Amino acid sequence: MTTTIGFIVGNVVVLATDTRATAGFFVAHRTAKKIHKISDYIAMTIAGRVADAQALVDLMRANVRHFEVTQGRRMQVRALATLLSTYMFYYRFFPYQTQLLVGGVDDSGPHLFNVDPLGGVTEEKVISTGSGSPVALGVLEAEYREDLSIDEAVELAYKAVAVAIRRDIGSGDSIDVAYISPATGYVELSPAEKKALFNKYVYPHIIQY
Repeated sequence: MTTTIGFIVGNVVVLATDTRATAGFFVAHRTAKKIHKISDYIAMTIAGRVADAQALVDLMRANVRHFEVTQGRRMQVRALATLLSTYMFYYRFFPYQTQLLVGGVDDSGPHLFNVDPLGGVTEEKVISTGSGSPVALGVLEAEYREDLSIDEAVELAYKAVAVAIRRDIGSGDSIDVAYISPATGYVELSPAEKKALFNKYVYPHIIQY
């Protein structure tokens, strides 16, 4: 019951999610955080059971920090995705009920990995997870290009989630967008920066009574 997306343009990884947390068809929270900064150059999105996902986010943050302190260098994005998939595979008989995207930039370039509840991991250029993913993928497949600018990529990510929200009861409320580039590291759009996108893709479709 969510919509998360990720894609790579040039040397930048873009991530976006809705913020609705549900328990069945009950809206449990309207501002749930589904994009999580793991380090200055890696982030994760979560879909599925919130407690399971948050536990894994905390675990990955601790492992990245431990690696940086003990090794004196950054952990590769692929190494973190492999660690996460190994951990989830180990608990496959009592699985973490969550699907995660791991995106980041390291010295080998941008990377985006999809990790499923049983530890399966694939590297992707464009991916969406959650109940709204079929709708979001329709937008991405129609408009995604590898040569998009950062501003164009951010707008496309926002639009894809906004369209999914209109068609999926499990997704809704607000939209978070972040990107990771070699020059800036992790950057998440502020409410002020998202206002123009809200007015373009969300507000016109709000039913006025």
